[in-house]
Amino acid sequence: MLVSLTGKHSAINLALADIELIASMLNSDNEEQAISAFLGTESGKNAAKNITSSLLKTRLKELSVLSKHFDTPPGETIADLAVNIEPSELDGFDKQQVNYLSMHHSVHVTSNGFISYAPKIQGFIKLSSEQVILLFSFAQGRAQEELLRDATFQTRSPEWLTAQIVALKNAGILVSKTILKSKNETQLSVFSTETPEATMGDLDWQSISADDRIPVYFVPHMENHFPLALGVLLNALNEYKDGLLSERFLFLPINYLEPSELINGPYRKFGNGIWLFSNYMWSIDLNMQISNAIKQHDSGNFTIHGGPSTPDYPQACAEFLNKHPSVDIAVHGEGEVTITEIFEVLNQSFKVDADLDRYKLSQVAGITYKDPISRNVVRTGSRERMKQPDAVSSPYLSGVFDNYQGRVEAAIIESNRGCPYGCTFCDWGSATNQKVRKFDLERVFDEITWIGRNQVRVLWIADANYGLYERDIDISKHIVATKQKYGYPQEVVVNYTKNSTRKLVDIIKVFSEGGIISQGIISIQTTDDKTLEVINRKNIRTERYDELSEIFAELKLPLSTDLMIGLPGITVASFKRDLQRYIDKDISVKAYPTQLLPNSPMADPEYIEKYQIEVDENSFITSTYSFTHEELIEMKGLFHVYEMAEGYGLLRYVIRFLQWEHQIQSIDFLQKLMLDIQSSPAEYPLLTWAVRFFNTEKSMPGGWLAFYREVSSYIKEQYGLVEDSALSTVLSVNAAAMPDDGLNYPYQAQLQHDFVRYFKDAKDNLQPLKSYVQAEFQVSDPNSLVDIDLNAAQYDSHQYFWELHSEVARPKSLVKMSTTASE
Repeated sequence: MLVSLTGKHSAINLALADIELIASMLNSDNEEQAISAFLGTESGKNAAKNITSSLLKTRLKELSVLSKHFDTPPGETIADLAVNIEPSELDGFDKQQVNYLSMHHSVHVTSNGFISYAPKIQGFIKLSSEQVILLFSFAQGRAQEELLRDATFQTRSPEWLTAQIVALKNAGILVSKTILKSKNETQLSVFSTETPEATMGDLDWQSISADDRIPVYFVPHMENHFPLALGVLLNALNEYKDGLLSERFLFLPINYLEPSELINGPYRKFGNGIWLFSNYMWSIDLNMQISNAIKQHDSGNFTIHGGPSTPDYPQACAEFLNKHPSVDIAVHGEGEVTITEIFEVLNQSFKVDADLDRYKLSQVAGITYKDPISRNVVRTGSRERMKQPDAVSSPYLSGVFDNYQGRVEAAIIESNRGCPYGCTFCDWGSATNQKVRKFDLERVFDEITWIGRNQVRVLWIADANYGLYERDIDISKHIVATKQKYGYPQEVVVNYTKNSTRKLVDIIKVFSEGGIISQGIISIQTTDDKTLEVINRKNIRTERYDELSEIFAELKLPLSTDLMIGLPGITVASFKRDLQRYIDKDISVKAYPTQLLPNSPMADPEYIEKYQIEVDENSFITSTYSFTHEELIEMKGLFHVYEMAEGYGLLRYVIRFLQWEHQIQSIDFLQKLMLDIQSSPAEYPLLTWAVRFFNTEKSMPGGWLAFYREVSSYIKEQYGLVEDSALSTVLSVNAAAMPDDGLNYPYQAQLQHDFVRYFKDAKDNLQPLKSYVQAEFQVSDPNSLVDIDLNAAQYDSHQYFWELHSEVARPKSLVKMSTTASE
């Protein structure tokens, strides 16, 4: 593919003949010469058999338009310095070994022809058109023996191919490696087990016979998670009054089925019945589609919707019911007791072709529904919370999920329920009326053991404030002990306590030492006093966070923080201050757009009006009294640049050096870079690529040498600095810290100044980098970052897995995961 690094021009998909055509164009003075030269090549002769002269001219014009604007590495000096690559021989070369293009490989079109960066020689090499074609043949990974069967190279001898391949491997452009694939969804098997203490009956709908009971359908929405809420509801219904409801209702087992399978399988077999849905942001659309479909098929179906995305505010819930006429009852808050009382009413009066007992239904607390006759919206009184959250047995331990049949990656448990905070953007405290109630510790331990024994990779602890209690350390130790015994769980996802304490440090230490993937997360959201007041978060002390960050740094434990983009009260200036604060503290940041949750205090109509909140069609905030839509876009853009430069680390050491020695605030540098790229993208094409595409592509076309040469040019031209030995050292360090599968690790860079000592001294005793003596800088890749799918390396990552390990790199929680080799 022929592309412009800046994205200014549309990419052109290339055929192999196009390579020869571009080469002919570069070596010719005009169109006629280029076409004549091309037709003299083998590719040209073959192409002439299939295309007309006019089509060939059209193609040449397409390629020449982009090639004239093609972004070369900065300055013609790099193209001029490119050297020829010589064919090589290598003893023991395995002709059956699969080779790949290196991760940062690209071929640049320059006035000197084709050039490519060669990591192992730390420079650029010239390539012939035939060598370019050979390189592109390895795009998907190939062995030499396979190439010999390719018509493109049938005229070439095996010796020629060997010499060319070895030369490209010696340059680091071709690499042979084991591709490590994380255990992702496509590798998971269908879940089925046998829980010894199980109390459930048949666990497969196909083995159950239809009878005169009313079928009850539980609708899971995600294949890779056990649906905890639905499992608890099933147990609540089964256990109510010693199984009374089972005499009238047929509670179908919870098996994961695609919507079409659910309709054409259980529904076709058992017919009209009662359907239970648990609505979340990520499931409500699909749930509504299923709800609408079954209601349209037969209005005798009865639907009950609960979960955090089922609106609680009276007006919002009324609008929800009017918008979704397929919803018969909306349940608010905890559903375990509510669902049994609803079914008590249904047990006494429900028929698929008759109305409910209106009075009895109105006595069930915590629901909203449309009156069966008047169709008016009826809202009942508030539901009191359960006094004992584990009054209903665990769906894991009772065998509810033993035949789930989904390819399960994660299991969710609760060790407590409730939140003592009332942050306006969150629905946790409002949903549970704040008081925290604990599940029995032995139950929690048993659930963790079940998850480990059944080899579920990810454990999600759904507490609002994990680490709030001393027993959370014991839970963490049990998780590690379970992993040591069964090999699972491998990763733990938690929401750590807001007023973080030393217990958080102890928990992360337990996980890290036990080989569990996890990380300390400071959910700060913002440090701006005005915004904290607006979102009712003033009672959470930021000083605690500062204390924790110091402890984590001393213990070399991974730590990150969460910010929110678009909170009412925030401004561009305060968002910049937040980012700068954590750059200074060397803590990585993940920032998320603010979404208006339907049951959060922020969704209160009075709150919305007071702070002038506007949202888009997906309920993401687009503007408030404190920022415009345009300013929101600016904040998102700034964070995008931050992710590239500081998160993934492409400019991590550069921006610190500029701040420490030249008083250029890091966040100001990043903001100016963003604006410069927006206004003049072609001026610095590799920086433009980094800003626009690196976060998703995770590659640097042309390699790190060209990129950091361009960074140097940008600094010199925009800030009037010179590339002295200090700046050169910083650029060398930043380049060495970037993964490159064309190199062998560990790798040592020779520095003019001891950057490691300089970096460590900077906090308490900053001295000019030039004052430090020469030193070596070593990087290593203990977690094989150059070989794994970084986007799938961790289920829930608040970290950036890119920068290689060194004495100055931030700690990471990534551990080697179960992998498979692929050729």
